[in-house]
Amino acid sequence: MRKQDAVSGSIGAVPGFLRPLDTDQIAKVLKVEELGDKQGKQNLPLSETESFDAVEQTIVQKLESEWSWQGGELLNHLRSYAVRLAGYSIDAEFTKLQLQANATITNLRAISHQAEAELGPLREHFLATREELKNFKTSHQLVRPSRAPSNRWTSFGLLFVLLAIESTLNGIFFAKGSDYGLIGGIGTAIGISLVNVALAFSLGLGPARWTKHNNYVLKAVGSLAFMMGLSLLTVLHAFAAHLREATASFIDEDEAARAAWQALLHNPLHINDPNSAYLFALGMLFAALAIYKGYMFDDPFPGYGAVTRRFAKARDAYSNEHALLFEDLEEAREDVISSLSDGIQRIPTFPQAAANIRAQRTTILEQFRAYEAGVETAVRQLLAKYREANIKARTSGVPSHFRRTWSLPHSFLTKSEVAVALTEAEQQPTNSLAALKELKRLSQAISDEYEALIKIYPHPTQMTES
Repeated sequence: MRKQDAVSGSIGAVPGFLRPLDTDQIAKVLKVEELGDKQGKQNLPLSETESFDAVEQTIVQKLESEWSWQGGELLNHLRSYAVRLAGYSIDAEFTKLQLQANATITNLRAISHQAEAELGPLREHFLATREELKNFKTSHQLVRPSRAPSNRWTSFGLLFVLLAIESTLNGIFFAKGSDYGLIGGIGTAIGISLVNVALAFSLGLGPARWTKHNNYVLKAVGSLAFMMGLSLLTVLHAFAAHLREATASFIDEDEAARAAWQALLHNPLHINDPNSAYLFALGMLFAALAIYKGYMFDDPFPGYGAVTRRFAKARDAYSNEHALLFEDLEEAREDVISSLSDGIQRIPTFPQAAANIRAQRTTILEQFRAYEAGVETAVRQLLAKYREANIKARTSGVPSHFRRTWSLPHSFLTKSEVAVALTEAEQQPTNSLAALKELKRLSQAISDEYEALIKIYPHPTQMTES
């Protein structure tokens, strides 16, 4: 509690703004009559005294202190009313919303130039790749979507595993006839396995997919190349099988290779050792797996996967840049339009709300004026109690100032701070209907600017094909 509150509470005032004064209680607290009797018996103050004595000054100071505190509270109330009135100014609200709307329109127009520089090329590239994909599907009579290729790293991993397994198993078969044992056998097997897996994968990625082409010439070329590749793989593994039989006879490696070649030329199907037959079957099985992985490495129709990926990449690039540019812009647009809509709803209520505030302010001013009169009355009553007791007890003449009526030195309502708090900014009368009409126009202008921008640079999902 402030010092004035403590003082006021001690003299019989209840807490709060414009709290009433209890003069009887104040008189008891200050011992007005007792001090009057005591001073009177001593003929104090002297008859010729013109100024208040200590008791009178205490009475005045106590109540003037309470009056000053109440004046400060009045100023706080008046300033609060001034702030509330400023919030109900049609002109101020209209100007604020008008500036906000114009700033948004300016930003939209600036974004239009930014979009032209940043989104323009991406949009053109996206449209070009979309047209390329459309023409590709039309020219090749494709109605299905492109099949997403399998995970390519997984495919390469599987090829590596096939190569390792085939090389190891074949190496065991070749180790018996190699001068270098198992290491030498694996070395020979790695060479055969590399050729097997690489050629088989290439057959699946190339010729096998070309057999699906709509062009009969390309289909025929692809089929011929695929058959030639299969034949080459068969020859490779037949040679490997004969080579294994030859090396098993403990012949010199060069002689074994010549013997295997002669056997392949003159009697290719004659294989005596079951392990050599197993070697042939294993190689063809791994070749089939490699062909399958090559075939599934991309969409079966040649070129369809590449065209689709170019389109998807261009679409994603445009979509991502579009999101960066338009997401915040869309949020800002909605916020401003919402503010304008709220303003359009609230502005018609401003005059009545301001009138209510001014009425409340007038009421509190009148209450304070009555309060000041009450302060003067309370001081006069307390002084009268003191002086009556003093006069009854004294034997000398009465001081002349006892006959003067006390008044407040001034009204708090005449202070400059009050005048400032009551001053409202001079405003030109605002036509509320015209203001509302302008706010509606600005709201529509913002929507039009945004729609014009989004029409030029729509999201990829909203772009219709021409």
